[in-house]
This record gives sequence, structure tokens and C-alpha cells, in this order.
Amino acid sequence: MIAALTSIAVLSFVKPRLGAASALAALAALAANNMQNNLTSSNIVGMIIMCLCPLSLGFSLNLLFAQRQATATLRQRLDREHTARHLHDTISNDLAYMILRIDQASRSDCPADREQYQRQLTDLRAIAETALDHTHQVIRQLERTDKPDDRSRIVKTNNDDKTDRKIEQQRERLDGIIQSQRRRLGGLGFQGDDILGTFDHPLADDILDLLEGLLNELYANIAKHAAPHEWYAVTISFDRRHVIISASDVLKDEAVRLGLGSGLKRYRTVIESMSGTFDITDDSDNWNANITIPLSVTRR
Repeated sequence: MIAALTSIAVLSFVKPRLGAASALAALAALAANNMQNNLTSSNIVGMIIMCLCPLSLGFSLNLLFAQRQATATLRQRLDREHTARHLHDTISNDLAYMILRIDQASRSDCPADREQYQRQLTDLRAIAETALDHTHQVIRQLERTDKPDDRSRIVKTNNDDKTDRKIEQQRERLDGIIQSQRRRLGGLGFQGDDILGTFDHPLADDILDLLEGLLNELYANIAKHAAPHEWYAVTISFDRRHVIISASDVLKDEAVRLGLGSGLKRYRTVIESMSGTFDITDDSDNWNANITIPLSVTRR
């Protein structure tokens, strides 16, 4: 009997339908074996419970295992999506910027000043080193050996000084990205407005990470697709519930655009899954993006 009950539990865990069939067979065998005796309702209930217990145990273990598998699969998918965005936002954009600088240099006369020529080479070397560093970061991420980065973790605290310092650090990081990208665009001949608003409360880690990646992608999109002689604008503002990002530029000739334009599509998917909005209009030669990211994440 113990062997039969164990078999029911194992079968219902491995193959639930087969486990249910074995439980019915065991119940029928018990009923047939006790048919000679006078079967009472209590005996029947006892036999049913005896068969249901291992069946329920097997079903429960099967559901738990399936749930863990689904969680692991979801985690792997999210990791792959994050890696794909990281590859595009860093290495792909670094290399695209390098190509743009090389194209710019090839269209210009060779500088007579050796120092100016050396500065151009130094800039290209710095871009290549940045791309190499980002490559190493991705490799470490894939190997699961990344050390914790320098991101400031958000902790609830009543200390106003710590909160203010947290806000200041986060704003410095965002401003650092904007200034770095502004210098890159300036090296390609761009001019424009870059406006970063203030916020009263620290941003959550995932929101800050998303915002940093989105800013890098927006600026890379300007470098690859906008006309350098036209004005561009990027503004980031905050209200109590949203981050609001606006970007505008004038598109250059279709024939000389660089890249596949897939980076912003990935961010659209992520932001819309958070109940945010991601609107892009391409009216004639004018390109505009209006994006809102909720400060409290609600996945859809």
C-alpha cells in the first residue's frame, strides 16, 4: 500500500494526468478489495482521502516546480533584454560615434597644426577605450561576476541631510551624462539646448538606471540621425509622479543616417510596460519625442 501511495505522489508530480489516473485505479482496487466487507460511507471517505493525499502532494510539488521554472525563465528573459539594451546603449553607440567622428575627419582637410591633429587622435582613442571598457562590463555581466557598481541605493531614512545628498548625487550623475553627450555632439558640429530640471525626492534605482540609459540613447539618436547644422533640444523635468523627457531635432538626409534605430524601440517597450508614455512624431524633417516615466513602477 505504501508503495502504491508513493507511486501516486511521484506520478502526479512528473505527469499529473498519469498521477490522477493511478489514483483512480488505486481507489478502484481498494473498493474491489473491500467489496466482500460491508462498505460504509466512512470507509469510502477514508479510501478517497488515502488516494487524494499523495495525489494532492504530487500536484502541489508540480505546481511549485512549474512556478519556479517560470520565474527563472522570466529572470533570464529580463537579463537578456537588459544585456541587449546595455550593448546597444554603450558599445553600439560608442562605435557609432567613432564612425561619425572618422567620417567628419575624412571630409575635412588634414589639420596643419600637429597639436590639433593629436587632439583628434586622442579623442578617437578615448572613444575606443570607452567602448572597450563597456565591452568588459558586458562580459562580466554575462559571466555573472559583476561586482556591485557605484549606484547609490535608495534607503528610507528620516535624515534630511542624507536625502538631500542622495538627490544631489543623482542629479550630478544625470548632469554628467548630459555634459558628456553635449561635448560629443559639439565635436560633431552640433549646437542645442540641454535642460535638466530638479527633483525633490531621490529616484528609485531602476528609474535612475532607465533614465540614464534613455538619455544616452536619445543623444546617440541625435548624433546618428539629426542634421549637425540645425538646433537640437533635450529637456528633462520632474513632477510629483513622473519624469518628463522631451527631445527635438531636424533629421538629416536619409542616405547618410547611421544605425538601425532599434534602441528607442526597446525603451518604448520597457516604458509602456511600466504604464508610461512614449510618443514620437516625425513631421516632415522635424523629429520630436515626448516621454513620461512614472516614478512608481506599475508593470503591465
